[in-house]
Formats: sequence, C-alpha cells, structure tokens
Amino acid sequence: MSNSRRAQTAIEELLLMSIVVLSSVIVILPYLENSREATILLRLKDSASFSASYITNGVVIGEEKFDPLNSVIKNYTGSSGVKFSFLGLKIVRENSSEIVVLLKFSHNLNLTKDKNSKIAKLIGEFVEDSLKDLSIISTYNGKMYSGEKHLILNITVEDGWSVIK
Repeated sequence: MSNSRRAQTAIEELLLMSIVVLSSVIVILPYLENSREATILLRLKDSASFSASYITNGVVIGEEKFDPLNSVIKNYTGSSGVKFSFLGLKIVRENSSEIVVLLKFSHNLNLTKDKNSKIAKLIGEFVEDSLKDLSIISTYNGKMYSGEKHLILNITVEDGWSVIK
C-alpha cells in the first residue's frame, strides 16, 4: 500500500469521525440543556428542604455556610416549637434570557410580614450560596446565570417575600 493511499484512508477516517462527533453534539446538546435545568431545580429543592428542616430543628451549627439559617433561628424562630415547612417550587417564567423560580415556605408562628420577608431573604442567601457550588452556575455583577440565562429566585415565607437575583 502506497503512502498516498494511506494518507487518503486516514483523511477519510478523520472525515467520518468528525461527522460522528458533530452528529453526537447536535443530538446531545438539547439533553444537556435539560439536564442543566434539572440539576438546578434539584439543588434548589434540596437546599430549600434542608433549610426548612434546619430551622425546624433549631440547632445552631457554627459553620459559616449556615450563618443565614442561624440568624433565622436566633432572631425569629427560636430553638424549639416551630414547624417550618418547604411547600414546593415552581418555574414561574422561563424564556431565552431568564429563569424565574418560586420557592414557598410556611411556619406555625405569628410573625409580621416584615419579619417573614427578612426570613425569606436569609433563606435566599443560603440557597444562593448552595447554588454557587454548582459548576453550571456562574455569577456576573452579583447576578446568577445558568449558561446565558439569568436565574431569579422568588422566595415567599407566609405573607413575606424576597427576590434573589
């Protein structure tokens, strides 16, 4: 077999490989985008559920990552007798530039709207910090992004709310 024939075969193999790789990328990209959003929603759900359990238990852990939740316990709920619940999450709006997610919480305390809003803000800080650990989340000018989409969290606690952008 001559050298020119080997070169032609190698070029043909490279061409076939590039077609296979390009086809795979075209097929896989939509699945990766859905996987990215599913990963974000799963992390949001886990962080929100953890927040509610942590506040319900009322045990303060001295690690920096728990500071927002510790503030809720110390300033608003106390260390016993509270039932703090994560009610669920919902994608409120999604388009090519942003994803808006609603996280809802409730409790059995009689707090003012202002105090509930402060609790929502503190929970939002904890949830935001847990999202920043994901490699698919980036921050720019203090805003969270998933790829090109701006991620906005609307957090409600009873009648109070907070927006984390």
